[in-house]
Amino acid sequence: MHTILSEEELRDSFKKLTIEANKVMEANDDVEAQYIAEAKLVADVPVLNEQQKAEIGKTVSECEMKLKELKDLIQETLWTNFGEEELSMVVKAAEDETERVSYIGPSGKKEVFDFKLDHLERLVKTAKGLQKAPFVEQKDFQCRMRLLEQTLLKLISRKADFIKAKAKEDSERVTAAYICYPTPAIKLKPTSLPKFTGIRHDYHRWRRDWEALQRQGEPTGSKEVKKFQLLDSLDERMTRDLRLMSYNTADDIFSVSEDRFGSQAVIAIERVEELQRLPAVRGHQPKRIVELIQAVEKALQDLSDLGDTGAMRNPIVTRSIKSKLPDVLKKEWLLYAAEKSTAVVPEERFDSLLAFLKSQESIYD
Repeated sequence: MHTILSEEELRDSFKKLTIEANKVMEANDDVEAQYIAEAKLVADVPVLNEQQKAEIGKTVSECEMKLKELKDLIQETLWTNFGEEELSMVVKAAEDETERVSYIGPSGKKEVFDFKLDHLERLVKTAKGLQKAPFVEQKDFQCRMRLLEQTLLKLISRKADFIKAKAKEDSERVTAAYICYPTPAIKLKPTSLPKFTGIRHDYHRWRRDWEALQRQGEPTGSKEVKKFQLLDSLDERMTRDLRLMSYNTADDIFSVSEDRFGSQAVIAIERVEELQRLPAVRGHQPKRIVELIQAVEKALQDLSDLGDTGAMRNPIVTRSIKSKLPDVLKKEWLLYAAEKSTAVVPEERFDSLLAFLKSQESIYD
């Protein structure tokens, strides 16, 4: 009998599997550096011969191919066991919400329409994000998503009707107030708290902003008010799936949501995968080169904010970044690395590459 692993366990398994691949890549980098050093001693030109290039390239290709096979297998398992059901639920929820929003007429409350429409937009955005998962049965979901997006655009265009109705209502109210009361009162609209839709990348930033704004808007510190404000700021599906209504305090709700969405290790892996999906720079494209360098710097800064930069200082990530450089920069990097090969240990290769890229950023900017 096979045990069905959770999503977190599957991602953790993939992280562990990359350890052996890292060892192979490190050993291959050492061989490449040694070849370059020997070539420089013999001919004072740090260039690899064809056989050496072939050996190094074969090792890299085989290692990356095996790792890709593992990654595809885990992604397929994630989709089969978790993703397909989740996407179906989100799309169905969006379709139901679309029907409810469509029934609200201009004579109704504009705030209700805006709230429902905002909720619908977040559901559609979440569904589009899930639709990009691998192995998706695209045809059915794409048709439903196109219909949802078309309906959403029509509903957004109806905002004008609500604005006109609201303006007319406000005008009538102001006229009545002017007649009845010489000095009208001004009421400021309270700041709305940010919403969390269940996107893991946004969790820590959302929680930091939410707690800061909530303290300003509710200075009394009421635990009951904080709890209900927090529930109102969470996606309805997440509230239902995690049974958050059953918890007594906002701290309890935060504890559950932290376990589900706040794993820094998982966020780090996803952030690195985003960086690895960036396309390679071909030919002489200074703007693209600068954008790639800045993307690497931004990813490192994001992980530094999480307190976990280890995922970036990974030989596979380092090699992935190098593979995206144009040929001219690759040659410059080989010369740079050859000069520092005796001083750079495997754990410092990323820092060395980053220092090299920073030195090139001002040149291409």
